[in-house]
Amino acid sequence: MKGKTLIKTALYAGVLSCCMVFLTVHAFAEQKRFSIAGAGVGQSAYIQAAAVADYISKNSQKIALTAQTTKGYVHNARLVNNGETDFGLCGTTIIYPGLLGIEKFSDGKLTNIRGVINSGDSLHAFVTLQDRGIKTFKDMIGKRVNLGAPGSNTRYIAELTLKAYGILDKVHASSLGFGGSAAAMMDGKIDVASFASAPPVPAIMELFSAKKAMFVTVDDDMIAKMIKEHPAFVKVVIPPNTYVGQTQAANCLGYPAYLLAHKDIPDWAVYELIKEMITPQAKQRLITVSDKWSTLNEDDVPKLPGMSQIGLMLHPGAEKFWKEKGLAIPANISSLK
Repeated sequence: MKGKTLIKTALYAGVLSCCMVFLTVHAFAEQKRFSIAGAGVGQSAYIQAAAVADYISKNSQKIALTAQTTKGYVHNARLVNNGETDFGLCGTTIIYPGLLGIEKFSDGKLTNIRGVINSGDSLHAFVTLQDRGIKTFKDMIGKRVNLGAPGSNTRYIAELTLKAYGILDKVHASSLGFGGSAAAMMDGKIDVASFASAPPVPAIMELFSAKKAMFVTVDDDMIAKMIKEHPAFVKVVIPPNTYVGQTQAANCLGYPAYLLAHKDIPDWAVYELIKEMITPQAKQRLITVSDKWSTLNEDDVPKLPGMSQIGLMLHPGAEKFWKEKGLAIPANISSLK
């Protein structure tokens, strides 16, 4: 009798276990799937997007995300605006002209993008090798300069900067990504490489470790001029010793970045995404994968003033969440009137 009881108990436990597995699978089968645009594989924005997609898909019972490779921030802004992707990472240097319908977006304003949460701060830098004899932007005239991949924020800022110095049409431009740019520099195929990302950038680390590299810095007057013309920029200084052999600080143009959503993404889905992203477990995982997600630990996690400065409207789902957290929503970006 005791043996039969044990068998029944074991069978019951097995059935219960199977039911639990079935219920878990069923619960996750109910996830609604969305896409999130990052950048090219290996670039910081793609790593960020992939980290979020992986964590959310494994931990939310309501939504799942698929990371999407793209050409970069300019491409992301258009994809989200056109509804070709649901979420996307983008810098204020792209969002601001997009909202105004100027520069790269003279064909039409980005009217369908909405803000969700800050995704870290970045900067743009020009790197060369010391033996190339390039110390200033004027020294780039006639040189081979990699501006960055078409559609990327790297290329956008590089073109703005060289245009401001009056030399954009006086360099031999190329269109390589980060890894290709570093390799081309070391192989002697280009003289200057352009990078937009938060330090330390692996491709720049590679250059400084393998060769005697240096930054071509933007002078203070030019930074002030460009910030006046482009409110999305801020001045950033790369401290000495950020990279191996870097003995001097380097002035750069910096900018915050945000996770965007298409305006028609359901409010509950955006709310769920943020709710899952700011849990202690999510923060630990996301920051481990990409240091740019350290912004999740800041007091003002979404950085609403930055959205307000460029006029980026909050997604209603995001606004509901941040209001419940006690944050004051700037009137000019509120979607819940």
